[in-house]
Amino acid sequence: MSGMTTEELERAFKAHARELRVFLYRQLQSTETAADLTQETWLRMLDQRPRKPVDNLRAFIFRIGRNLAIDHLRSRMSRERHDQGLAYLFEVTGESPELVDSVAARQELEALDAAWQRMDEPAKSIFLMCRLQGRAHKEVAAELGVSLSTVEKTLATALDFLRRSLQR
Repeated sequence: MSGMTTEELERAFKAHARELRVFLYRQLQSTETAADLTQETWLRMLDQRPRKPVDNLRAFIFRIGRNLAIDHLRSRMSRERHDQGLAYLFEVTGESPELVDSVAARQELEALDAAWQRMDEPAKSIFLMCRLQGRAHKEVAAELGVSLSTVEKTLATALDFLRRSLQR
């Protein structure tokens, strides 16, 4: 069987997006994070679309959202432990938090730059047009002469690549 079309996935996502956002808000107690993870769910659906039709698309969507929420909570707990460790380090050494923040920000920028250098050209162009210039996916697809699905998949892959690169 062939995979599900973007249109089928989009209809299902739109039908359950609000309910998913509410579910994620209840799990995370943050409207911004719930909205971000709802959007990330859509990108994951595009990037990892089912190879065959799914009987219960709502369950499929919520499974992705729930997994993203779990990943987010684990990451947050790890950051909190890291922050507690830094606070202790500041207390013991007397080092300035601003200095450590500056070093951490520089390291994050270096990691982002290194990831950007490793990203292939179509992904860079699509990312720049969609995310930084705010252009519609259809407009980018038409300009580059590729399908809408290609733009969506490439953007999802680029975002995931950059996110994973910053988490290392």
